[in-house]
Amino acid sequence: MSACLALSAAGFLSRGVLSLDGVEISKILGHLQSSGLPLLRSALETGQMNETLLATCLIWCLSDVFTYRQGTSSWRIHLQGIRALLDGDRTHRSFTNPSGAIQVAMKHLYQLYLSLRTLPYIPAAEISEPAAPRPVLAVQKHPGPKPGPAPSPAIDGFLGYSDELLDVIQQIDQLSRSTSPAPAGHLPQPSSEAASLLERVKTMITRDAHAPPAIVSIRTPLSPEYGREFLLCHQIFQQATLIHLYRRLYHLPSRAAPIQSAVGEMADMLSNMSQGEPCHTWVAMAMPLFTLGCEAFTEAQRRFALDKVNKLEECIRSLHVRIIRRALEDIWELRARLGDSGGELCASQLLGAFLS
Repeated sequence: MSACLALSAAGFLSRGVLSLDGVEISKILGHLQSSGLPLLRSALETGQMNETLLATCLIWCLSDVFTYRQGTSSWRIHLQGIRALLDGDRTHRSFTNPSGAIQVAMKHLYQLYLSLRTLPYIPAAEISEPAAPRPVLAVQKHPGPKPGPAPSPAIDGFLGYSDELLDVIQQIDQLSRSTSPAPAGHLPQPSSEAASLLERVKTMITRDAHAPPAIVSIRTPLSPEYGREFLLCHQIFQQATLIHLYRRLYHLPSRAAPIQSAVGEMADMLSNMSQGEPCHTWVAMAMPLFTLGCEAFTEAQRRFALDKVNKLEECIRSLHVRIIRRALEDIWELRARLGDSGGELCASQLLGAFLS
């Protein structure tokens, strides 16, 4: 109950509502954290695992994401704790083919966990430790996960893209972190693994363009219009992932032809989506729109990106959309100040300079 109330309070804060009936929401949230997290920690220390514990951990993690502040990274610790729980229990494998109302609900929560896991894979400046400690989860460590089934190419109705694409995003992060620093004045040479991953993404894009993948996790039949929206959402995420691959593994600048080709594909597909409406896949566009804005190096591209970010804010009215817009404006300002007209510097470098 504390986790659900905290998530509700976090939702108010993310929309800029600071008080209710004269009571500061931040104080309510602090009370819920100080009372609810110790109870959860005690339950976790017993070593038992059930659906209620997993759901509670996920809701606390999501609450922290909504209330994220610079210097506060407890949601990352919660996420690591959730992974340890799942790795030690293995019951989540039954979520792949759920049966019954509880299993379907847990499937959605597990997909929420997978989508939250993409957040650490997007390049970002290192987060400093919080000035004042906050309650965090304590879990026992378990051995690393065993290989599971191959990720599905089907579009997940909860994520808006496929498990297969999520697997690619994770591999991009792993390869990027394992690349040895290049000598001064030289760029790291792409590895054979990077080339294989690039070929895999291109094959996925071509395959899905010719034979649209199925949409799973939604039992209600979809109209052709909604099916088209899900396909566009999935394809936009594919192009955004391709840009991340070119940036992080091939170190290409914004002006490079492969990146601009992907930017153009994204812009065309975004223009064909239903925009600014809450019950459409437009609600999932935060990551692609931020990626698009990071590679915008002409005035027309920047105007286009801001217009779409504004439509996302109209759609979900969440604080994180305003943070996206402010981050993009900071990136563009710093690029102009440094004379980086071709987008040589990656967004993570620029944001790191702003935060340092």
